[in-house]
Amino acid sequence: MEIWLRIETALGTKLKEYELEKDEVMVFTPRVEEAQRHARMEMKTLIDDRGNKGSVLKGHHKGPKRGALGGRDHMDKEEG
Repeated sequence: MEIWLRIETALGTKLKEYELEKDEVMVFTPRVEEAQRHARMEMKTLIDDRGNKGSVLKGHHKGPKRGALGGRDHMDKEEG
């Protein structure tokens, strides 16, 4: 919905609502679910392969670092 409002703002006009038949739209449900499942599996593979030579995602850590420098939290600390 937010994207729709952004488009309307960019165009400077209110777009008319497109009427849909629920049955026609629901026909695509299995394909959407399959695409979501495939995307989840692909992301899991990319994350699991992170840090391996030739991997798409670079880096070795999983999530923010903890410890003395704790990610970027130390950047806001006062010196002295």
